Amino acid sequence: MGTIVQEYGPIYGEVVNGTVQGRPNGSVYVPISNSISIDILATRRFVRTRESLTPDKYDLVVCNSAGQISWVYERPEIVAVSQDLANNIQLQVADIADFSNIIGVLDFTAGMFNVQSAYIAKNLDSDVIVADSKYYVRAVLMANSTPVAVSSSIELTGVAE
Repeated sequence: MGTIVQEYGPIYGEVVNGTVQGRPNGSVYVPISNSISIDILATRRFVRTRESLTPDKYDLVVCNSAGQISWVYERPEIVAVSQDLANNIQLQVADIADFSNIIGVLDFTAGMFNVQSAYIAKNLDSDVIVADSKYYVRAVLMANSTPVAVSSSIELTGVAE
């Protein structure tokens, strides 16, 4: 009796030509690189605080020049392309354009890569927004608390609550 030698294809979970063996329909597309973008309508490039559901905390929300929040339409849109479903989106708000002083963050659940949210930071200890001051927001794709992609920043103007 002879020995049969047979080559095996990719092992379950092994990446081959940008796809992963053993996933539904045989494979799942794995992008060549991580990327992220954020878009806010020009009429909504304002920010204000509102009282959080957590006592003595504040949330930052995008609004129009009159301070009106759009909970359904005209919210910031964040889109990420991720090489790992365990990565997550984080919004960062700063009062300095180079983000050397981040005043608030908002983390989204891992695997959510197409997000719309009026909130851009939650549960801050104080009301940090000053009317007519400049603030900056950006989206960051995080892998285990390490940035793997960063969007361009958008300038926002503070509005009194």
